[in-house]
Amino acid sequence: MGPSLPSDIFRLVFGHLDVQDILNARQVCKEFYELSKLRSLWNSLLRKRVINQNIPTPGLRGKSIDSLTAPELEQCFHRALRLRRNWVSESPTVVKQLNLEAIPDTRIVSIHVVPGHENRWIISLSMSYGQHRIFTLRCWDIGRSHPVCLARRELKQLRGIAMNKAISDVGILAVLDPYSFSIEILNIDSQATDQEHGFVTAAAIPEEVHAIHLFSNSSLLTRDGNGALYFWDINSPQSKVELQNPHLQQPMQLLDIIITEGFIMVLKLMTLECYAFPSPVSLFGGSTVLHPVFVYQWPWRIDNAAMILRHRPPRSHARTPISIFIRFGSYFPWAINILHHYEIRPNTHFFKDGPISQGNLPYEFPPVLRETIGSPVRLHATSDMSIGAYGTAVWTDSHTEDYFNHADRGQRLAGRFLPHVVSGEEEEDDEVELSDQVATVSATSVYAYHEEDSWVRVALDETEGRIILGRDDGVISVLEYV
Repeated sequence: MGPSLPSDIFRLVFGHLDVQDILNARQVCKEFYELSKLRSLWNSLLRKRVINQNIPTPGLRGKSIDSLTAPELEQCFHRALRLRRNWVSESPTVVKQLNLEAIPDTRIVSIHVVPGHENRWIISLSMSYGQHRIFTLRCWDIGRSHPVCLARRELKQLRGIAMNKAISDVGILAVLDPYSFSIEILNIDSQATDQEHGFVTAAAIPEEVHAIHLFSNSSLLTRDGNGALYFWDINSPQSKVELQNPHLQQPMQLLDIIITEGFIMVLKLMTLECYAFPSPVSLFGGSTVLHPVFVYQWPWRIDNAAMILRHRPPRSHARTPISIFIRFGSYFPWAINILHHYEIRPNTHFFKDGPISQGNLPYEFPPVLRETIGSPVRLHATSDMSIGAYGTAVWTDSHTEDYFNHADRGQRLAGRFLPHVVSGEEEEDDEVELSDQVATVSATSVYAYHEEDSWVRVALDETEGRIILGRDDGVISVLEYV
């Protein structure tokens, strides 16, 4: 006996069913089958239960949601939830592992996922062992059936390098020439006849620079020979903004930087500094000196850290918090065996039409210590970390005694998922009392572990569900979780 209600009624009912109920109803009759295949149904489910929940959607390959067909929307929906279930589980399952060809006698120095390009490109920098070190820059396309090296360049010396944090046509890399101290902006020619010609020069900037710390869209953050920090645009290098903390007696190492429309957040070895962007008028015709509107002094020297602006959920116009993960360095063993997760929360009383000042900050300072995570590291062992905009933090450490019968070697790739908290919903008493000896939480996921000490670098691609590991033998492993 067929359905006795109008199709419009059943269409409304289907919109309130759980996914499994929809799949079960698909087996009942032809009309239910056709209703379960409607594009409007899966478009609504995808937006309501994935996108609006701030869950990334893997496998789009550059397509927009609006351009997907009904079967593609359904596939995208299931893939996103399948990844999320696996990603946040206690022991996520590696669905596929790719090992990129190593250069003999080298060590991976850095690895990055290139923004855009369907998250298929990975930039790696390796360093040869020996007295005369050679650096090799490579770009990989891991989206093909077999990974392909698109570009390769050897550097006899390396003064500095920065990958573009933004999706931009300007270039993907900024390389500092060790002889002339000028900057070369590189792009990738994916159609090059061989990998030796894959890196192409997009621009050469004859500015004398001694260190390069940031490349974002067309903006650079560089340091001159006197240690002064300058923020400038490659299209107008004559107009520079000097970021100057008058309370620092000497230049301090930079660990990470966030740039938004109104401010620059600079994470240093001992401080966190917030600078307000100057008006365009004040930049006209020369350099401007900026002092921080707020400086926070960390309790200890930082050994390793990562900072990111959280992903903004759809339909939200509020600022999102900034997450900072820190492993402090210390002469005492307990401080280095704990990860500190700080959060800088949006200031709900910020007046966006007014100038940023100490009395009108876009974020609340000082940072809130949200949790301390147990993460032991053996003496002289290497550890690295990476955090994503959707709330994932991953790191390598030495906590392997749960998996092996010894504790003298081995590494763990662990992580913790931090769900998005809407501004104004935080508890008043959720700040952790800072302690250099006590961890309040532990890792929620262990993504991998092995009986060696060879992992030296880790990178993260939350959208496609990938973790990339660089080893001290030059091998790069790509772990895929969907």
